[in-house]
Amino acid sequence: MDLSLIIPCYNEEQNIPLIFKRILEIIPSDIQLEVILVNNGSKDKTREVILENIAKINSGFVICDVPVNIGYGHGILSGLAVAKGETLSWTHADMQTDPEDVIKAYRLYKSFKDNTVFIKGERKNRAFGPNFFTWGMGIIASVTLRETLHDIGAQPKLFSREFYDKHLKSGAPSDFSLDLYAMYWAKKFGRIEIFPVFFANRAFGEAKGGGSLKTRIKVTKRVLNFIFDLKKKLNN
Repeated sequence: MDLSLIIPCYNEEQNIPLIFKRILEIIPSDIQLEVILVNNGSKDKTREVILENIAKINSGFVICDVPVNIGYGHGILSGLAVAKGETLSWTHADMQTDPEDVIKAYRLYKSFKDNTVFIKGERKNRAFGPNFFTWGMGIIASVTLRETLHDIGAQPKLFSREFYDKHLKSGAPSDFSLDLYAMYWAKKFGRIEIFPVFFANRAFGEAKGGGSLKTRIKVTKRVLNFIFDLKKKLNN
C-alpha cells in the first residue's frame, strides 16, 4: 500500500457520503490508496453510514471503530495503528479541506525523495478571527518550544512510516494537540514543507476544534496547556 489516509469522524453522518463521493472522484490510478474512516465514538449514525457506503465499494475503504470518544488525537492514532501504507496521512472529515489535497501532498512528498520530510497544508482565504487565533498559537508555540511552528491545525498532514514509528507510535497526545506534537518532532528531526490549501465552508455541522468562539477558546486553552507541558518535559 502506497498511502494510508486517516479521517477521524465524530458525529459526521451527513458528511460521510460527501467524503466517499469526493475521494472516489480523485483517486489516481498510479497510487494504491487506503482510506481509514475512524468512527471516533460518534453518538449519531456515523458508523452505520460509513458501513453502508463501504458495502457499495469493492475495496480501498475500511472502518476503524473507537467505542468511546477519548479525543481527536486518539481517533487519528487509532487509525494510524491499523494503517498499512508506507506513507501515512490524516485530514478532517468536515470537507473544509479537499481530500485531493492529500494526493497533492503525497506527490510533493515523493518529489523530495527524503523520508524525513513532513508535508502539511497552509490555509488560505480564512476569516480574520480564526486566522488571528491560529497566528497567536503559532507565535506562542514557536517562542516556547524554540521551533518555528505555523498554522498548526492546517490539514492534511503527511509523513513516512519511519516518522510514525519514531515519534507518534507511543507517547503522542490524544487530544487536539496531536497536530502540534507531530509538527514539533518534524521540525526537530527533519523539515516541514508546506503547500497552499483553500478552506471551504462546512456543508453540515460545526467544526469540533473551532466553529463558535467559545469552542475555539476552549481548544486554544488546551493546546496552550500542552505547549507548556511539553516544554517542561523537554527540560527534564
